[in-house]
Amino acid sequence: MFWDRKRAPNKVLIFGAAGHIGGPLARFLHREAPQTRLRLVTSNPANCEKLRREHPHAEIAMASYFDLPSLEKAVEGVEGVLVLTKSGTDEREAMTNLAVLLKKTNTAIQIVRLLSVQPEANRRRIPQSLRRHGLSPPSQHPIAKEILDESDLPVTYLNIGAAVMNDFYWMKEGLRREHKLVWPERHIPYIDPREIAEIAGRLFLSTEHRHIGQFYTLNNGQDLMGLGEVADLMSEVFQTKVTHDGSKESFFREYAKLGEVRLFHLWELFQYERENELAWSRNDFAERVLGRKPLTLRSWLEEHHDGLMRT
Repeated sequence: MFWDRKRAPNKVLIFGAAGHIGGPLARFLHREAPQTRLRLVTSNPANCEKLRREHPHAEIAMASYFDLPSLEKAVEGVEGVLVLTKSGTDEREAMTNLAVLLKKTNTAIQIVRLLSVQPEANRRRIPQSLRRHGLSPPSQHPIAKEILDESDLPVTYLNIGAAVMNDFYWMKEGLRREHKLVWPERHIPYIDPREIAEIAGRLFLSTEHRHIGQFYTLNNGQDLMGLGEVADLMSEVFQTKVTHDGSKESFFREYAKLGEVRLFHLWELFQYERENELAWSRNDFAERVLGRKPLTLRSWLEEHHDGLMRT
């Protein structure tokens, strides 16, 4: 299906609004297009008060992809939709439910769906254990794309072809305790989640209809490095020697609170990623949409020095 016209949506629904992409998107849209009405959705009741406090201009709603009455109420009357899901989501059920209800309401002008970890790859190459476990993104995001493609809804895909910089907060305990970056080795581009949010916002506000139906891969176009190189960069920025430990033993010990089963599947996920890391490449799509060079990892580390290194 082709769309030959587009306008900015009058009302935008943001799933995962309490997260590090949904929240910045809500702030961007309120700042750049204050006439746009926002419906911010969370599936966690504990987030509602936080959302009301941080976004007093927005409508706050509780909804789940797996609870049809709440989902139907959430999508009612919206023209723009940001769709993101948590790791482990059963995308077949979630996206089927969402697609059915969006087609029923028939008000969507643009749906922006976030994907990651090479969803365009051949699913037969994904290890069977990851497919059985249903660990997102590699085993589930291709399913989500397939369902949304078949729905003929006006979807724009934003594939996060990068590590999200905020992920370094997972590693802060080792950084503070031993100045050590404990995480499996990965050679990957980077991007600030605030800029993912801004890109989504600029696409919503754009009148360019040709964004509908496209699949765009995002990274900052500048950083493509392994964690050993990141440790060296941290050493420069933090002015203290930072090392990297990518061993399985250290990973399981450092993050034991996640549980052995989850750690096993995460380790397999990173090994799958290593086997496919040659496919990563820097691109300028983010720069073109933002109208500026995206934030570098160095600049992000300078900004977050205290949060990562000080107790």
